[in-house]
Amino acid sequence: MNIATTHSMTESPQERLAAILDSHQPSSILTVSLNPIPVVAQWCADHNCTLVEIQEQNPFPALGDIDRVDIAIVADQLEYMPHHDGEALMGLLRNLHTDSMVAVYQPTLAPQKLRWPTNGFLALGCREQGHFAEDGRELNIYSYCLLYTSDAADEEDS
Repeated sequence: MNIATTHSMTESPQERLAAILDSHQPSSILTVSLNPIPVVAQWCADHNCTLVEIQEQNPFPALGDIDRVDIAIVADQLEYMPHHDGEALMGLLRNLHTDSMVAVYQPTLAPQKLRWPTNGFLALGCREQGHFAEDGRELNIYSYCLLYTSDAADEEDS
């Protein structure tokens, strides 16, 4: 799929996600997605990284069995959850399971009542990592990293 992005006209969402993983170099990844994420599975295979996958409509019960991971990726999930449940999922991951998260969100897939507000991910402390659009479809990638947030705050204090 050849989709334009704000980062590079040749970069795809998959390449952007792989670049985020390359920059973090995690040894363990949790994915919460109704469907497998092939680029993450391939990255894990190539980098000897442990992959834990939750593929449930309601991921909350499965999270009780998950230890901390280096990074969590939520994709193809938030579009089908009420907004407050999506916020709860992101908060639970951030507070109990990881210091780094990536959310891949496709607003046009979500029914209007379930769509996140434009600033919904920013309100959770996430940064936009990419916006991809083609043929009426959109895909946005957001990231949250507690270490980056702390480093940025330290720089501002200096």
